[in-house]
Amino acid sequence: MQTIIYALFGLLLLSPVTGELLRIPLLGFDLLPSDLIIPVLLVAWGIDKVQRDRTFRLGRMGKTVLFFFTVLVITYSVNLFRFDIGEMISAGAYLARYALYLSLAFVTFDLLQRDKRHRFLKLILVCVGASLVLISILGFLQLTYFPSFLELGMDVFGWDPHIGRMLSTWFDPNYLGGYLAFVIILFVSVALHFRQTKDRKMFWGISILVLIGLVSLYLTYSRSAALAFLVGMGILSLLKSRKLLAAAALVALLAFGFSARVEERTLDAIDSGKAFLGLDSQKPLDPTAELRVKSWQYATEIIADHPWVGIGYNRYKYEINNRGYGLLSDHASSGSDSTLLTLWATSGIFGLLSFLAIGFVATTIAFRRSWKRKDFKSHLDAGLLAGFGGIMTHSIFVNSLLYPLIMVYLLVGIGILDE
Repeated sequence: MQTIIYALFGLLLLSPVTGELLRIPLLGFDLLPSDLIIPVLLVAWGIDKVQRDRTFRLGRMGKTVLFFFTVLVITYSVNLFRFDIGEMISAGAYLARYALYLSLAFVTFDLLQRDKRHRFLKLILVCVGASLVLISILGFLQLTYFPSFLELGMDVFGWDPHIGRMLSTWFDPNYLGGYLAFVIILFVSVALHFRQTKDRKMFWGISILVLIGLVSLYLTYSRSAALAFLVGMGILSLLKSRKLLAAAALVALLAFGFSARVEERTLDAIDSGKAFLGLDSQKPLDPTAELRVKSWQYATEIIADHPWVGIGYNRYKYEINNRGYGLLSDHASSGSDSTLLTLWATSGIFGLLSFLAIGFVATTIAFRRSWKRKDFKSHLDAGLLAGFGGIMTHSIFVNSLLYPLIMVYLLVGIGILDE
C-alpha cells in the first residue's frame, strides 16, 4: 500500500505539468487531474492508516490549517441562507474541493513522520524538480510555436491574449511566474546546502535546474513574479547567505539591461506605482495595473458591505456578476487580483486573520529551525519559508494562493515544514 501511496503522490506533484490543457468534465464541473488524484490518495492513505498505523498525527502547522478551515466553514454556514441557495451549493462544492487540497498538508506531515529513511522526502523533491523541467520545456515549445494567444482565439474562452510571454500549459504568465519563483527559491536553498557540503554532483545538478527555472521566469515577463523572486531571495539571504541577495540583484540588473521589454515593463510598473500613490498625476496606470486596481476596488466594495463574515467561500464570481463587474464565464471573475482581498471578501476578517495565522506559525517554525544551522533540513525549511514569503508577496497582485496548480506545492510544503 505504501508503494501505491508514493506513486499517487508522485503523480499528484507531476499533475500541474498538464496545467489548463487537461480539464475533465464530471458532474457539471471541469476538473483538473489533481482534483481526481487527491481523493484517491486520501482513500489509499486512510486504508493504510487503518491497516498499519492508527496514530493520528497533527503538527503545529496542521492545527493552524485546521483552525483556518473551521473558520471558512463557519463563515460559509452563516451566509448559507443569506444568498441564492443555488449559488451557495455551487460554492459549497468548491469549499469541499478546497478541503481536499488542505488535507495534503496533513497527509504529507503524517507520511514524513513515518518515513525513517527519507525516501518520501526524496520523492517529493525529485518530482517537484521534474515538474519544473517539464513545465519549462513545454513553455519553450509554446513560445516557439504559439507565441500569441490572440492568434489562437483563446480570448473567446476568457483567457487574456498574452503575446510573446511564456505561458506553458498554464495559459497565464503571472500564475506560472509565481510557481517558478517559489520552486526556484526552494532549490537555491537546497543547492546552497550541497555547496557547503562540497557535494559537487548534486550542487551542479540542482544549479542547472535553477538556471532552467530562471530562464523560464525571465520569459514570463511577470513583474509580480520577479518581485516574488527578489523578496524570497532576500529572506533566504537573511537566513543563509548574504551573497544570495547580491546574486539576485545581479540577475535583475542583467535582465533589465539586456531586454528592452523587461526595461519597459519595469518602468511602466514604477510609473503606475507613482500614479497609484498620487506621486505623479501626469503618468497614467498602464493597462495591466489599471485592471488590477479595478479588481481591488471591486473587492474592497464587497468587503465594505460584508466585513465580518464575507459572502461565503468561492461565491465571489456570483457577487461580481450580480454587481455588474464581471461575467461568470470570465476566468478572472473567480477572485480578486489579490488572495488576501479575496479571502477577506469571501470569509470576512475572521477568515483573513486565521489565514494569516498560518503564515505566522510557518515563520516562527522555519526561522527557529533554520537560523544559524547548516544541516539539510534547515536549508529545506529556509527555502520553504523564503518561497512562502515570495508567493505571499506575489498574492498581493495575483490570486495565487488559491490557485489549485500552485496549492499542490504550497500545501505539500506546509506538511514538510511541519515535520
